[in-house]
Amino acid sequence: MTRLSAATLFVSVLAAGAGWAGGTPKIDSGDTAWVLASSALVLLMTPGLALFYAGMVRRKNVLGTMMQSFIMMALSTVLWVLMGYSLAFGPDIGHLIGSLKWFGLSGGLYPVVRVLC
Repeated sequence: MTRLSAATLFVSVLAAGAGWAGGTPKIDSGDTAWVLASSALVLLMTPGLALFYAGMVRRKNVLGTMMQSFIMMALSTVLWVLMGYSLAFGPDIGHLIGSLKWFGLSGGLYPVVRVLC
């Protein structure tokens, strides 16, 4: 079953890359703004999710359950800074999504500033 899933993923990545063969995709400022707004909404949703999960456990486990939600929010922020930013805004290598050119914000916020200005 795992081989079938991997093969399906590989074929879908190649099919998506074939759609870009006509030209180089451009970074649209509207798309970038939407991604940033969606990320902010997800971050605002985390305290509500923590309270929801805390309501489903016993009184002695409330703090631990809430802290798990906030720790995962912090971990996802660190992962975005280290790899996600570079994969989202880095130059494509062939048909792959992004590169690690700006790993850990090594190039600053140049791609986002360039798009938004």
